[in-house]
Amino acid sequence: MLVLIALALSGCAERRPQREPARPAPAQKPAVPLPNWAPKNPSPEFLRAARVLTSMAERPAQSDEPESDLAARAASARYTRTLPAAWEFFGTLSDGQVERFVATRELRLQVKDLSPKQRAALYRYFEVWREQMKGLPERPQEWGADWLVDLYKFGAREDLSNVQIEFLVRGSARVAMILRVRQPDGGLSPRLPAGLGDLAERVERKPK
Repeated sequence: MLVLIALALSGCAERRPQREPARPAPAQKPAVPLPNWAPKNPSPEFLRAARVLTSMAERPAQSDEPESDLAARAASARYTRTLPAAWEFFGTLSDGQVERFVATRELRLQVKDLSPKQRAALYRYFEVWREQMKGLPERPQEWGADWLVDLYKFGAREDLSNVQIEFLVRGSARVAMILRVRQPDGGLSPRLPAGLGDLAERVERKPK
């Protein structure tokens, strides 16, 4: 009986599958440099924008002197809080649109040609802007508290089908986002500039 038990146990041991050698962990992709105002849990669109925008900063931007005016600092802080939504909108651009922007350092889009996802991100940006700028007194900037109100003042249609969005690289480290309204005579309204912030001034780059 003992012999039979021993033979049975040895057979089980032979049939027991051997452990596979541990596979090496996949190499991690390098972290995308993010600005210090980036969300704690950035969306895929934000990270996509960061990969494009931070890579275009050729040299660090010149830091401005600290603003001494309390109202100006408050306005600047509110503006900074609108940047994540602006970057998320940029992150919805198609591969072809991004390639054109990187190659020519400018891109012009018609709101009527935006995809549903892009249009939703644009309106989300308008909403964030309105929330942050509400009740801001005597803004030193050239933009207003509500994008839609400003666009309608320049003759934008309700669906914004005659509104053009421009992304332009200014200097070596700044991208401007500008909205303009197509007028009945074919011309464009004055520029309504927003901005995507300096691309290098406040970017945190982790050591390699």
